[in-house]
Amino acid sequence: MGSVPLPKGYQKRCQKVTLGNLGGYVSGEFYRGGMFTWFRHKAIDRELTELLDEHARVRADASQVRDFLLRVLEDNRNGVEKFSDAALQRASEIIDQVGPGAFYWMTDIAAQMVVLSEATLHGHSTNVSVELGANADADSIVELVVRIP
Repeated sequence: MGSVPLPKGYQKRCQKVTLGNLGGYVSGEFYRGGMFTWFRHKAIDRELTELLDEHARVRADASQVRDFLLRVLEDNRNGVEKFSDAALQRASEIIDQVGPGAFYWMTDIAAQMVVLSEATLHGHSTNVSVELGANADADSIVELVVRIP
């Protein structure tokens, strides 16, 4: 590996360092405090990347659960066999990937739907009825109730 020549006079202000196979001159500022700052920034970048990756994974998992719910609604409208092998296989794949949180979340969505239905039966307005109006269909209600950031 070749070295890059330093500008005239710069070599006097630097310290020679060797890191494994890497060798060269590093400015005193980088060598003393700047190197720590550089490592700290790299650690922060790594943590931010991990957070963003985790958010993307959770968002993808939530989208799968919501899409499955929409599929079940569509199947019900079209008279497709309930608990078909294909539907059970897809549900199993989602639970294997997402874990028990998917089952709990689906149950929570169903509970919210029951509460919405109960409020409507008792003549109470809900945020769903206010936002969607009287012409809301099941798909638009799911899209509103199951919001994915």
